[in-house]
Amino acid sequence: MKLSGNRLIESIVTQRAKYMVNPIEGTIPLQRFEKKASDAVFALITTAGVHLKSQEVFDVEAGDYSVRFIPYNASETDLMISHTHFDRGDADQDINCVFPLTRLKELAAEGIIGGVAKTHYGLMGYIPNTKPLIDETIPIMIKRLKDEAVDAVILNPG
Repeated sequence: MKLSGNRLIESIVTQRAKYMVNPIEGTIPLQRFEKKASDAVFALITTAGVHLKSQEVFDVEAGDYSVRFIPYNASETDLMISHTHFDRGDADQDINCVFPLTRLKELAAEGIIGGVAKTHYGLMGYIPNTKPLIDETIPIMIKRLKDEAVDAVILNPG
């Protein structure tokens, strides 16, 4: 794979990247989605570091594994991105590139999907140590998704 044409940069990126994939023991349970989209409630989960401007920014360099809860009624101007490990140029112009809440609301208004969840979720994508994410953050998110009767999530990376 050619990243930059600079062998030194490619070597450094390759060395760091090999530690970014952590195997998960066991099998991942998959379940066929049987509900019609027009009857289902959808939530967004982004790993682009999106959050409300009023919320604490992500600690990017520490590999922040915490979650930011984003309410249904958040407007595009209420949101910001504090993740710095990807090119945010387009997303800074239109947050819907990485957090399409406005588009989701439009789909619900057109009856294409059944509804939009009360809460959506902002995470960081750069989390070198995923254990606290899996052990602490994900269970909190799953509980809230179940409590709010969410049928499906759309995971949108940065």
